[in-house]
Amino acid sequence: MHDTGWSRGLEVSGGGQGVVSHAGLVLLRHLADRTGLTGGLSQALATARFLVHDRGRVTADLACAIADGARVISDFRVMGDQRELFGLVASVPTAWRTLAEIARGGARADRRITQAVNTARRHAWAQVAARHGALPGVRLADRTLDGVTCIRLDATVTFAHSDKELAEANFKGYGHHPLLAVCDNTGGEPLAWMLRRGSAGSNTTADHLKLLDAAIAAVPPGLRRRLMVTCDGAGASHGLIARLDKLAARRGYELTYSVGWALAEREKAALRLVPEQAWRAAIDGRGEVRERRADDACANLSCAHRACWIEEAHVTELTGLLRHSAGGDQLRAWPAAMRVFARRERPHPGAQLTLFEAGDGWRYSLWATNRPADTRGWLGQAAYIDAAHRVHARVEDAIRTGKDCGMGHFPSFDFGINAAWLTASMTGQILLAWLKLLALDGDLAKAEPKALRYRVLHAAARLVRGGRRRRLKIQATWPWAEAITAAWQRIDALPQAP
Repeated sequence: MHDTGWSRGLEVSGGGQGVVSHAGLVLLRHLADRTGLTGGLSQALATARFLVHDRGRVTADLACAIADGARVISDFRVMGDQRELFGLVASVPTAWRTLAEIARGGARADRRITQAVNTARRHAWAQVAARHGALPGVRLADRTLDGVTCIRLDATVTFAHSDKELAEANFKGYGHHPLLAVCDNTGGEPLAWMLRRGSAGSNTTADHLKLLDAAIAAVPPGLRRRLMVTCDGAGASHGLIARLDKLAARRGYELTYSVGWALAEREKAALRLVPEQAWRAAIDGRGEVRERRADDACANLSCAHRACWIEEAHVTELTGLLRHSAGGDQLRAWPAAMRVFARRERPHPGAQLTLFEAGDGWRYSLWATNRPADTRGWLGQAAYIDAAHRVHARVEDAIRTGKDCGMGHFPSFDFGINAAWLTASMTGQILLAWLKLLALDGDLAKAEPKALRYRVLHAAARLVRGGRRRRLKIQATWPWAEAITAAWQRIDALPQAP
């Protein structure tokens, strides 16, 4: 058996012409231009100095390179080394200088960049609505909540393996502690972000309020009427809920929040008073009861015997027990519209339980919401109120993929340059979200960055010249050649942003 048979007769030489790699990167770059993002960044970073390379073009190209997989600034060469396709691209030192100039611009530069990104988002989302009929809804188990824009807030720790400025020890290790707000409707598209020192708190009210305001401002005005805001228990605070309650009380607006809630002594006392029949079965992502086969179930795997199935999670409301306890209203310091729910789940093997949880073998988690008690239909059911909060975990997917798009590694010692890199990283993720919504279909429209890079962005092609035109020809046998071609045509057909 010859394991090297595939290489028999193969010769490798460097005489090829017109062959380009990372050909799919033209989609992101063209999308940045058509949506007005590049032009907006150029205006935001305009200067009276004579510059060979427009700083808006450099920033947009850096965002594209990060989306393409760049982890450090030197990876920016992926575009500069292919001048035949991308034209004159800035050098790596120019990319460094651009980030440094953004850092020196401080809050003013941040505001101008944010305004440029948000303006481009209005145009992009308008085209998303034109293609799909509306902005995609929010998935809750087996249902979809249409007409609501969902903002999810969360913080994460990005590890630093060297002594970078403001990288500090925290509860997970050593590094920085950025805070993010993403849009669930558009697949975790970043709306607002904030690079923070490593020791920054998970529930720092001032940071959450600033991020919340920035995230709402990032949403196009016509889509701010009906909002959903979610946050886990680490970010919950009096100040955040008070701001959400105030926003929900505005005339002509609707805002529903779902925020994690701490399991303290008063909640433990209320849980001990909950009768067994008050617990309602929780549902899974298919809208079915979360249950498993019992160990002593019958041999018929398709049976419907109640004794053969064990419900693994339940939901109940604690508001009444907390509002009308023996000690009076224990929620009097909180908004009157706020309701508190609890979920209990069978712990996974090896899970660590608190002493309270070890008493009955259930793991408990609580959250607060202002969903009205008189809500009709499926959305008013406890199981779907639970599902609406549980899908907050989707923000973790956005963070995980974000760390694969520049957020997981900051390239400089300087905190300001790293903050500018975070902005470029978030912009790259925004472009990936728009690419999937505006130009891709099927599995590609759901793919994570790693899959998109392999299938689309890193595809090789031949650049052919003739008739005063350039033609980028994707290999005909490449499984996603037609998808790449169709994506280019869709992007090219987008109306140019003003």
